[in-house]
Amino acid sequence: MDKKTKPPTIADVAALAGVSAQTVSNFLTGRFKPRGQNLQRLEAAISELGYRPSAAARALRLKQSGMIAMLLEDGADLSQERMREGWEPLHGMFLYGATNRARELGYYVTPVLTRQGTAEMEAIRLVREGRADALICSTELMPEAQLERLQRIARTEKVPIALLQENRKRDFICGVAAADEDGGDQAAAHLAALGHRRVAIMTVKPSWPGPVRRRAGFEAAAARLGLSVEVWQAEHYTVEAVRQRTAPELLREDRPTAVFAVNDVIAVALIQLAIELRLDVPNDLSVLGFNDLDVAAYVRPALTTLRTPGAAMGARAVEVLVDAISGKPLASTALLPVEFVPRESTGPTSRA
Repeated sequence: MDKKTKPPTIADVAALAGVSAQTVSNFLTGRFKPRGQNLQRLEAAISELGYRPSAAARALRLKQSGMIAMLLEDGADLSQERMREGWEPLHGMFLYGATNRARELGYYVTPVLTRQGTAEMEAIRLVREGRADALICSTELMPEAQLERLQRIARTEKVPIALLQENRKRDFICGVAAADEDGGDQAAAHLAALGHRRVAIMTVKPSWPGPVRRRAGFEAAAARLGLSVEVWQAEHYTVEAVRQRTAPELLREDRPTAVFAVNDVIAVALIQLAIELRLDVPNDLSVLGFNDLDVAAYVRPALTTLRTPGAAMGARAVEVLVDAISGKPLASTALLPVEFVPRESTGPTSRA
């Protein structure tokens, strides 16, 4: 019986490419990319030998799992229909960007769905059981005490943590966020440029970090621009909660001429309700959203919004964590720009 061919090793790749084994290792983990002929020889050697990195070998050598756990907090009640309560629509974008970038850097991302308020305890369990080399958390706005406990976990266990949508600075924790305040500022400036003077912001009781900062940016810019702002706050991030809160406002003769919604789901619910009440969007009411979810381009009228770089945020979180795992200093914050996307749901006001 023929013996099975032994799989190629890093040493085999290094010998064929004429480089050091450390150079091969650094290339495979994304810490360093050779240039010129060295890169060409290295890629050719990997291809010729059919080399595939061994996650198990790396884990034993470095005492690492090769896994990054991604905690996704979901406020939904599992007894109800999925997506009706609390599910953060950006979770999918974050996960897509994180998993793709992690694979490129030789890691895997494991999604962990957590219940509301349980992310801290789940993080402790994952770290102490050695199930992850680093953590990414997409959670509701953490109280300061909870954030401090999470910081202690990162420090004592030497496991770096990236918090998505957060920009509060903490040692051993990196906040990876979109420029939500700037997005709110752009929204207010857009409505002011269209002649709107009485506007509303449609939000939900403070829960997710991004919408909280969007509102702050919008209100600060509105004050600077001389806009009169009403705050419409629903109890939950659900279509029904938004409809209940806004129906009385839309029926008012003196209603605002434009509404800035802190996410696209709220904005779409608002547009549909306005149409049902025989209001013309945008002639009777301009509506502006945030995130640029897929639905934004297909609702009618198409939604003017601000694009959150969700996939890029997930990828960036992985990058800073892999750097930290390899011994580099953990960045305190990473702020990614948002992009204004003009469509058909906003226009010049027809009312004074």
